[in-house]
Amino acid sequence: MRAAVATFGLVAAAIVIAGVSDPRLGGKAWRHVASGAGASDDARAFLAANADSLDASFLALRAALDAAGHDPRSLKRAHAALRVARARYKRVEGAVELYAPALAAAFNSRRQEVDDDDAPPPSTLAASGFPALESVMWPKLEPSNADSARRLVDAMRPLVTRLRALVPALMPTDAQVIEIGRQEIARVATLGIAGFDAPHSGEAIRESAWAMDGVRDLFRVSARGLWRDHRRERDALDSTLSRAVAYLRANPDFENFNRLAFIVEFEEPAARALDELRRASGTRAVLFERAWRADAPSVFARDAFDPRVYAPSTSPMSSPALRALGARLFVDPILSGPRTRSCASCHNPGLAFTDTLARARNIDPKSAPVARNTPTLLNVALQPSQFDDERAASLEDQVLEVLRSPAEMKSSAELAATRLAADRSYEGAFAQAFGVKTNGAVTPLRMRQALAAYERSLVALDSRFDRAVRGDTNALSNEERDGFRVFMGRGGCGTCHFAPLFGGVTPPRYLASDVEVIGTLASPNAPARLDADSGRARIDRLALHVRAFKTPSLRNVARTAPYMHNGAFRTLDEVIAFYDHGGARGVGVPIANQTLSADSLHLSASERHAIVAFLGSLTDTVIRHE
Repeated sequence: MRAAVATFGLVAAAIVIAGVSDPRLGGKAWRHVASGAGASDDARAFLAANADSLDASFLALRAALDAAGHDPRSLKRAHAALRVARARYKRVEGAVELYAPALAAAFNSRRQEVDDDDAPPPSTLAASGFPALESVMWPKLEPSNADSARRLVDAMRPLVTRLRALVPALMPTDAQVIEIGRQEIARVATLGIAGFDAPHSGEAIRESAWAMDGVRDLFRVSARGLWRDHRRERDALDSTLSRAVAYLRANPDFENFNRLAFIVEFEEPAARALDELRRASGTRAVLFERAWRADAPSVFARDAFDPRVYAPSTSPMSSPALRALGARLFVDPILSGPRTRSCASCHNPGLAFTDTLARARNIDPKSAPVARNTPTLLNVALQPSQFDDERAASLEDQVLEVLRSPAEMKSSAELAATRLAADRSYEGAFAQAFGVKTNGAVTPLRMRQALAAYERSLVALDSRFDRAVRGDTNALSNEERDGFRVFMGRGGCGTCHFAPLFGGVTPPRYLASDVEVIGTLASPNAPARLDADSGRARIDRLALHVRAFKTPSLRNVARTAPYMHNGAFRTLDEVIAFYDHGGARGVGVPIANQTLSADSLHLSASERHAIVAFLGSLTDTVIRHE
């Protein structure tokens, strides 16, 4: 995780809530968190009461597990006790995630990959907290698993103690309470209804209802004190949250849940009502350095994402002159060593910034192709790291890597800058773009910054899917709507490719992206042979990351064939079939660290076709500058 996008755990939370600046928190990462109206005793009391209820639910769960034997009724009671404990956690999930994200991860992490500065580095792919309990208790609790479940509960009870100790130190302000609600509503719409942290039980929709109900109750108890003069906005928020909870509880079937209808008719109205309360009351937004803009009501809103969020702090602000310079550099072969290739040679704007090849041609025609497939540059600014192995932390670094690659550009930043400096027209363009004198205007860093600025301008988030979630449901066909349902539900695609960006950057904080091991094959026609690329492990030397690759965005995926890091799959139908079979392990290839479930999804032909149809609705290659 990049240091500039810092989060905090229990100790840091207390520091920030008290309004004290701490350099460990990344400086400006948490501006205005303690701003606005005075702290809400009602909100603190709500959190304390729910922490007590959570503790009681763990005691009940432990007692049920102690009594669990071979009697099916006792096993059923243990299942019911787990449901209650998870429901009570979901009611305070938003607050725990805001104030103590490392504690939230301990409660509810699918795997030990934590995007928090105060958490230890991952050492295993094992889940922790509730997902770990679910894995040993579903589909049913076998007597042989009862001891494991008891040990997990015993490990979680101290987490409740930490939560109860945290609550008295909190001073929830108007800004913080709104941010709790804002993030939790987004979390439900992106992770909750996708079953992200309930992959086995099928309880995700019910748990989403508890999460939304917790948001509603938090605002009901704190609104009179914090927004006494805004009765209309308070009532509108309560009404929309109530309707959302009712819809979730009336439609608990995970596989058949109508996710598009929920987002359009219930989640988005709740998000807008919350934003209206914030604006009407003059409550200042909590400002994070994150992709989701602080003043955007939801992650599905137009212009919800900031393309500069992952840029280095030294990166110049975008301007027409800077973008124009970057666009000119992008198509100029002068940057390559032999002057035979430009960036656009592989990232062709007419081909969604790809090249339609399995692997790009080597700049030396007599040499082997480039090692990996050429990814699209559309929306590349909304990724916190670059390349399939995440070896570049910024677009500026990505430019440097490509220039010096002997297979791609066979050049260097210094060589390219020297050539550009000899061209007077380029000197003038650099001087105008950077506001400096002409003499010496061209430097290697400025060249990289100009190219990066152009790439950051390649944001296209107005696909038919985007128009549909903003209310124009006629923008999608019935098959595409059904494909979204399967994608987010039975297909499990939305638990790695997170809506609405459909990449691996986890909402709603958007701090970092995961790498996944799916066991990509050398070819769909060679099912017994894994691709040899070591992936992320070549960079970090971690055994668990052998053959691990960044989860790519599926935006414009219908235009960017062939697929996978090695271009092994020619069509989306081949890709869906591979996932449906359970990746490499699912077809019998041994790969111990595969993160993709090896179980077949048993998708029907119509479900596969529907997913492919839905993916086509994510196409938008039109760049719209402000």
